[in-house]
Amino acid sequence: MKKNEVSVKCKLEADAVANLLSDMANSFREGKVVIQKKSSFVTLNPAGEINVEIEAVEKKGKQKIEIELSWKEEKFSDKDADDIRVTSDEPCLDESMPDEDQPERNPILYRQW
Repeated sequence: MKKNEVSVKCKLEADAVANLLSDMANSFREGKVVIQKKSSFVTLNPAGEINVEIEAVEKKGKQKIEIELSWKEEKFSDKDADDIRVTSDEPCLDESMPDEDQPERNPILYRQW
């Protein structure tokens, strides 16, 4: 697999850093983070469990925070597709035998007519 990399080192005012971190947080919420420097960019898709490492250091008047986030790219298999069904017919579910994979009964599926 080809390695894509963008490296950024710069000095920003604290307000600009706050905006950068806010943009990154919003991108994480959307599930897609694009880091770009000039014409180079890397697209990341954070999902699942994310490893978080934070280190804060204060030494001789110098302060530093290092944040590292890492995760494995989710791979979907054809097996996942076996659980998906698209149809125009509503399911007829027996109330006495709830599906084990269904923790709560959906009131629409179990509606009494």
